[in-house]
Amino acid sequence: MSNAYVCHFNVQPIYNELQGRSPQKMNRVGRITTILCVLIYVSTAISGYLLFGKNTEADVLTNFDKDLGIRFSTALNYIVRVGYIFHLILVFPVIHFSLRQTVDALVFEGSAPLTESRKRSLALTAVLLVLIYFGSTMIPSIWTAFKFTGATTAVSLGFTFPALIALKLSKQGHGLTRAEKFLSWFMLILAITVSVVGVAGNIYSMESKSE
Repeated sequence: MSNAYVCHFNVQPIYNELQGRSPQKMNRVGRITTILCVLIYVSTAISGYLLFGKNTEADVLTNFDKDLGIRFSTALNYIVRVGYIFHLILVFPVIHFSLRQTVDALVFEGSAPLTESRKRSLALTAVLLVLIYFGSTMIPSIWTAFKFTGATTAVSLGFTFPALIALKLSKQGHGLTRAEKFLSWFMLILAITVSVVGVAGNIYSMESKSE
């Protein structure tokens, strides 16, 4: 459930674009992509450790900012950097698509679909890109953003919202067992606790570093 809410926000658009779509075909797509993602992450982790050992940084890309002490070190560094640029170019539109759709649904509720209004689509895209650009330049470290989004957005998407949805459905007549209700309340309370503690801890660590 956590993986579905946090990572698979494009499932519905992808499902709608499948030729001859069916739940079985979508499940097959999901299994294949999950296996590919696991293989990529595992290979990246193993490769990073084999290259840098105990000196592997939390963000392995930062290890490629210096001489690797191997042959063709400079060329390898540039290959990694160019590869990451292409990664951002390919991934950002996918993430931005969902963001734009969500903001449009919240701000322009009741309006025609975004696909039918080119002007609104371009204007919304431009505004979001400007906000994202200013946000990225004002945040001193990407890890600061990761810490706070992890303690708020990720927890909300992975645990808070699923628990609230389950409890809401229970009130609407979709009966949950006592164990399921207990689990939903437990997830909700745990998520709120983790979020509050995480935000407080992040603020405390930032203040400690500033001193």
